[in-house]
Amino acid sequence: MTNKVRGDSEFLAGAEKYIMRLTLGALAEIEDGLGLHSLSDIAQRLKQLSSGDLAVVAAALLRGGGHDIGPSDVLRLATDIGTLVRSVGDAFDAAGLAKAGAATADAANGDDASVPLAGTASSNSASA
Repeated sequence: MTNKVRGDSEFLAGAEKYIMRLTLGALAEIEDGLGLHSLSDIAQRLKQLSSGDLAVVAAALLRGGGHDIGPSDVLRLATDIGTLVRSVGDAFDAAGLAKAGAATADAANGDDASVPLAGTASSNSASA
C-alpha cells in the first residue's frame, strides 16, 4: 500500500502496481549508478537524464519501495515513459524534494528546467 507520509509514489505497469520510495539507500544507489561523487551532483545530473540514467534512478527508487528490480528490468516494464518519469518525480516530491519533481515535469515537456529531473509534470495524485 502506498504511504505518502513515508514518501511513496506508485504506478501501474501492466497489471502490477509498483511503489517507489526515495530512501537514503536509493540516493546512494543513484549517486553510484550515475557515477556521481556527491549528493549535490544529483540535482544537476537529473536535469539531463538519458533513458539509461532514468532506468538507474527508477530501479533505485523501486528497490527503496521493496521491489527486487534492476535498471535492465525497468527498461522492460509495460508502462509508458511519461508514467515512469512522473512517478520518479512524485517520489522526489513525496520525500519533500519538490524542486526535483518540478524538474521532472519540465523535462518531459521539453522545457529546459533549472531543477533536477526536467520531464513530465508530476501530480499530487498517485501515478497509477
